[in-house]
Amino acid sequence: MADQPACTWDDFALATVPDPRTLATDRDPVTLHHDDREHQRVGDTGWHMTVCWYAGPDHAVRVRDEPGWHTVRTRVTRGGSVSSHSAPRTEADQDIIEDDVNSFLIEAGIPPRPRGYAWFLAPPPGSALNSLWHLITENEQAIPSRAPRADETATAIESAVHRLYTAHP
Repeated sequence: MADQPACTWDDFALATVPDPRTLATDRDPVTLHHDDREHQRVGDTGWHMTVCWYAGPDHAVRVRDEPGWHTVRTRVTRGGSVSSHSAPRTEADQDIIEDDVNSFLIEAGIPPRPRGYAWFLAPPPGSALNSLWHLITENEQAIPSRAPRADETATAIESAVHRLYTAHP
């Protein structure tokens, strides 16, 4: 958040879990407990990483992650025929994800995140992450551009994160 001292992605705690592979294969929502708080897994997107960045190390943690622990599902429709295929995520798949996430972060003025982690966010006590998503949506709807730039989206996210986390110390 704006009034926090500068941090780096390395400042986010590395949470330990007995078998991190289960965090990749469990259905949503995926939660873990760290420092007596429940954290929920967030998406592997620049938008979600922006939320974690502004929430800061007091509210977000990371867990070691491997591409092969995840499944890539494809569905192809040709004419009236539909086929689907599942395969483990490859390093090339992960490269695409990392490039997308880090491009957004850089455009938003946030340093690129380190590779090899799943990220988890805890809401403030007495609140839910849905409250945060709602505030962010309100702020994004106020952006005058129909296709906001990453820095405009980041400003909307930062404001919502600051409002929610300072309202519930």
